[in-house]
Amino acid sequence: MSLINRIKTDLKLKLFSFFLFIGIPILIIGIALTYYNVTKSLKASIGRRFQEIAQQTADKTSFFIEREFQRLQNLSSNSKLIDDINTINENKEKGALPDLLIILNQFHANNKDEYKRIIMTDKNGRIIASTDKNDNKGYRDKEWWWMTAYNGIAHISDFYTIDGSYSSTGSIEYLVDIAVPIVDWRRVEVIGVIMATLSGEWLNKAIVNAWIGQSGHTMLITQKGIVAVCPLEFKEGDKDAHSVDASIMNDVISKQKGWEIGNNTHGADDAIIGFAIIRLSPDLYRLKKQEWYIFVSQDPAETYTPLYTALWTQFIFGCILIVIFSISGYYIAHRIVKPIARLKEGTELFASGSLDICLPVSSEDEIGKLTMSFNNMAASIKEREDEIKKKNKEWNNTFNSITDLIVIYDSDYRIVRANRSFAQRFNTTPEKLIGRECSEIFPKQDMSWGICSYVKTMETKDVFQEEVYDSNTGGSLMVTVSPLFDENNKFIGAVLVAKDITEYKNLQAQLLHTEKLAAVGELVSGVAHELNNPLCGLMGFTELLYQREIDEKKKDIFAKMFKEEQRAQKIIQNLLSFVRANKQEMMPAEVNKIILDTLDLKEHEFKVHNIDVIKRLSDSLPRINGNFLQLQQVVLNILTNAQMALLEANKDRKEIVIETRIKGDLHSTSYCTT
Repeated sequence: MSLINRIKTDLKLKLFSFFLFIGIPILIIGIALTYYNVTKSLKASIGRRFQEIAQQTADKTSFFIEREFQRLQNLSSNSKLIDDINTINENKEKGALPDLLIILNQFHANNKDEYKRIIMTDKNGRIIASTDKNDNKGYRDKEWWWMTAYNGIAHISDFYTIDGSYSSTGSIEYLVDIAVPIVDWRRVEVIGVIMATLSGEWLNKAIVNAWIGQSGHTMLITQKGIVAVCPLEFKEGDKDAHSVDASIMNDVISKQKGWEIGNNTHGADDAIIGFAIIRLSPDLYRLKKQEWYIFVSQDPAETYTPLYTALWTQFIFGCILIVIFSISGYYIAHRIVKPIARLKEGTELFASGSLDICLPVSSEDEIGKLTMSFNNMAASIKEREDEIKKKNKEWNNTFNSITDLIVIYDSDYRIVRANRSFAQRFNTTPEKLIGRECSEIFPKQDMSWGICSYVKTMETKDVFQEEVYDSNTGGSLMVTVSPLFDENNKFIGAVLVAKDITEYKNLQAQLLHTEKLAAVGELVSGVAHELNNPLCGLMGFTELLYQREIDEKKKDIFAKMFKEEQRAQKIIQNLLSFVRANKQEMMPAEVNKIILDTLDLKEHEFKVHNIDVIKRLSDSLPRINGNFLQLQQVVLNILTNAQMALLEANKDRKEIVIETRIKGDLHSTSYCTT
């Protein structure tokens, strides 16, 4: 039995399963609700936290850039520096003045961690001082220079990298340039440009050190989604650039600060990302108008660890409760179900046909009283079953003992019951016929009496009877179909009874034939009487002529005539004796005489068909007590059958051998062979 079927039939397992299967969905729903609510709250909480960290980091970055911008502005307003540059511009001197180099180097020395290099140009774009000795090219053709020199607007570039330029930690170093105009406010004229390249080290200090747990970190992202600075590059030595999904970047650009859920640029989906824009002074012009953003993200596995821990704790606790309730339910059900289970086993035995059962009554409560009622019911039903079996057996014996073919149909032409004679008619058993349609049972040639009679009864709802020809046996059947009705007088089927009347029909035919023979006998008797009278006259005249004739030759002729006339008279007498009414009297008779007299009747037919008769008649036969005419009829039938057999065989030599002899001490028998 499968587990599902056992649960359906076992109350203990049903209660156990109830607590189990009800508890599991509740546990799952609870975990799902917890996951949904906690996840929603956790994401919102962590998102706001990451947003705050991103905003703080963006503010630090803005502060650093603003600070360096102010330093460069302070440098550009140095009066000594302005005088030296005016001198260079007026005299068109090539190279830097000593005081100018001292001012620049001193400024760089004081801020060496912040600046990669610093250069100064005159108003024509020529380098007049530089911390990079190898940098001696002009910048007049650079966009940032003429935007600063001619418009007097400070500008800041995008982050960029230089091949082979790495930070102290070995990661890719991102650089940014700030260009500040040198203005002589006495003339209100731009006389030169200071361009400083900020070192990537300051970004590393501001961003790399901002770790959140084991994997949470901040990143500097450009407006195009390029990751400019990422702590994992420093930690893992990953120098390959990576970027933010365009869909997330679009939301970041539109909101400027907030938090999102998506890919954290390190291949982790469903990561929480906090972001904030780096806002710079409006005095700083971004050449490519690119905004910078701070991203804060963490590996989702670490982010959701508290949630997963809580869910696992809730799951384990829920499972323990489910198991406890299920086991308790099973135990309680076992205590309740045990007496019921015993009663159930008894009912199963009862249902299987075992009525000789008596369940023990272990209590006087409702279950005990129910058990006693069950025992009484079983005993009563057994008595009635025995009585019904006895009556059914008697009815079945009667039903199957009937030699007529009997079958019961329902309204759908299906066989409900059939007796043994009907089943044997179709070489099967009654049990195999039940439930089959009559069209499956009856051959096509039997459809007229197997189905058609039933159809007519269904149409008329009345008894239908007809005589039919049975093509299988060559006999005749009298088919009677009677309708069956239920207690509501509704037609539910019919009973078909087919009685073999072949023997009756044969007897009827024989009787008709006998009547015809009797009529022919009377006719023959009359003819024989008519022939016998003139024959007697001929015999008298022939005998008179024989006595008067002297000539021996003629006497021989008359003697032969008289002999033949005697033979004719004997045949007529035999005919008269054969057709004479039989009084059914038993008298002594000679078997040989019966045979010889009968041969006289068949002599002419045998001669016509060239049949020779060989007689081996015993002379020592005793007389027998019997009806002469009936015995003569028997011999005549035997001779006729022998004659027909010889004619059908169509042999060249035809002969019939008739032999009589004593068999034993008391009986005489005769044999006829061909």
